[in-house]
Amino acid sequence: MCFSATASFGASAVLTGIGIFAASKVKEPQQRAFAAIPFIFAVQQFTEGFVWLSLTQASWAEWIRPSSFIFLFFAEVLWPMWIPFAMLVLEKDQRTRRFFRIALALGFIFGMHTLYYLLSNTYDVRIADHHVLYKLHFPLTFVVFTWIAYGIGTVMPTFISTVPKMWVFGLPMALSFLVALFFYPSYVISVWCFFAALMSGFVVVVLMGEREKGK
Repeated sequence: MCFSATASFGASAVLTGIGIFAASKVKEPQQRAFAAIPFIFAVQQFTEGFVWLSLTQASWAEWIRPSSFIFLFFAEVLWPMWIPFAMLVLEKDQRTRRFFRIALALGFIFGMHTLYYLLSNTYDVRIADHHVLYKLHFPLTFVVFTWIAYGIGTVMPTFISTVPKMWVFGLPMALSFLVALFFYPSYVISVWCFFAALMSGFVVVVLMGEREKGK
């Protein structure tokens, strides 16, 4: 994240533990994708630890492109698809499922476009003011579409879902995004991903609510 490799690796370790606990609360197959969220964030934060190492230690310099690409793949390509997918398979209300299908389609389109730009190496990574700065050189029109598609795919589903306590997961995600946007505007990708990773611990609250509902 924005502080150090230690912060990223530490967050990864904590999230791995949360992921194991979340997996233990799964009682139905359709909950697996949602329960996997902390695990995926753990891998993402572990990867950013290597981004830090490659930017601060000469012996790791050759790893800057692969590590930053993997981190950005998780942050910009995977999440806009994974979150609506996890919401879709978890949701039982048919009207809500239709919205999640639309969100998933938008996330897929956005993710594939982003992947194209990432594969074209249209980004730079450096340390600025003790933060990791990911500079994405995307067309302005795509940037506008990015904000809309990303919000629809990653945040909105958590407030529309009929799953009990899903808002407990979504609200911290939304608030952490606003904190990153207003206090770290140049480093939103790194900072929000770190905050969102920690907030993913609320996945456990949702799964426990599902277990209680099933009793």
